[in-house]
Amino acid sequence: MKELIIKLLVMLPILILYLFKKIKSNTVILSIKEELKTAVLKVKTFLFILAVLISFSFAKVNSKVITYHVIKNNVLIGTIEINKRVINDSVIYLSESHIKVKFLLKFNVVAKEKSVYKDGVLVYSSIFRTLNKKTKTDNKIVLDNGQYKLQSTGNSTALGFNRIKQNLITLYFEEPNGAGYVFCDNLGTMSKITPLGDSRYKVEFSNGAYNVFHYKNGQCVKIDAVNKLFNVTLIPVVI
Repeated sequence: MKELIIKLLVMLPILILYLFKKIKSNTVILSIKEELKTAVLKVKTFLFILAVLISFSFAKVNSKVITYHVIKNNVLIGTIEINKRVINDSVIYLSESHIKVKFLLKFNVVAKEKSVYKDGVLVYSSIFRTLNKKTKTDNKIVLDNGQYKLQSTGNSTALGFNRIKQNLITLYFEEPNGAGYVFCDNLGTMSKITPLGDSRYKVEFSNGAYNVFHYKNGQCVKIDAVNKLFNVTLIPVVI
């Protein structure tokens, strides 16, 4: 450990000299400012999530878990497990899915999602998705000073939304209750909700893809997911 510290101390003056040479460029200065803003936002997000998790550890948590079977052509191809945790004024949704399907080639999709609500407003969400063990999506959405920001591959982009009160994961637990739109974290956009009658709702995405959510007594009992490649049905294991 002492040797490592000595090496770092030796390298520090070299690093400082290098930065002084680079900082002469206005482009580099702007780049450093943007990197600092992104870093501060990440730290604030981490501290908020840490505070919520600590509060969970000291309080009674109301937790509900739903497991969905993903079915294609009457064959089980995967599962989606969603955990909803409620404490005081905060709600956390945790989702993990594993899907294996063969469409000309074999595809193994693993996805992990998290959504955090406080006082009924989405304050944080993340999606991490891999395809055949290669990262395809690694996005985070954070409410910072009243503005939603999308963090992806080191970049931060402002989203033009004021307050998000429902994102897609909430529909797996409860009926939309008159909402006209729902936030789709994966696309970073609002998706239209169209009532179809008999407690069925169509949620439209880009490129003609859509989901139809079926409810009974306010609980989701089936989801039809339709896109150009193939259609699947999601059925909760226990209703």
